[in-house]
Amino acid sequence: MEILSIFVDEAGNFGSCDFKCPYYIVTLVLHEQKNDIHKNIEALNATLADTVIGNHTIHAAPLIRRESIYSNYSIHDRIKIFDKLFYFTRKVNIKYQNIIVDKKYTKTSLDINNNISKQLSLIVKDNLQYFQKFDEIIIYYDNGQLPLANILVSVFSSWFQDNFEYRVVMPKQYKLFQTADLICTLSLIEQKLACGQDLTKSEKLFFSSARDLRINYLKHLKKLRFCN
Repeated sequence: MEILSIFVDEAGNFGSCDFKCPYYIVTLVLHEQKNDIHKNIEALNATLADTVIGNHTIHAAPLIRRESIYSNYSIHDRIKIFDKLFYFTRKVNIKYQNIIVDKKYTKTSLDINNNISKQLSLIVKDNLQYFQKFDEIIIYYDNGQLPLANILVSVFSSWFQDNFEYRVVMPKQYKLFQTADLICTLSLIEQKLACGQDLTKSEKLFFSSARDLRINYLKHLKKLRFCN
């Protein structure tokens, strides 16, 4: 039995466009369950045990901004944690796809909803032969935003009514959910750079420069894209 797991995370909200939240990004991390990743997870847990965070849930955006539980961590410790999860992301056998909505072209939350739905349906349609080879497709999402949860269920159930399952999960339960969070965070920064924005003060401190960010992270992430 072939099973496809899809871990979903988002950045942004369904509100109107402003300089703090100009984009809405959905990241889908695809993992074919026939590809065993237990050894990768064990290796990640072992390396995290040597950091100040230990084997706790990693949230990339607060880690970069030195917020929440990371407020007292040094830049060295935060980069070390980030890099360990990034290395895991590069080496584990996954692919990802982003849905990006530029909110300056949307007027209402319904516009954002329709945009995401259309992009997600197009991803499925353009790769239908790939998705149809699986006996079961399982979506993992934490229900962080109910409109997105409704879109995921609506689109996938319409295409795969007989072999689709939706599971509400906590980020701490799955390392691949944390991977989705990391990819989504980097993708949001990449999108801002592509549209002419500069790194924030905290991003510059963390990544040194946009050039270093592209060389050390974004170029490696690009190799994992599901479709271009």
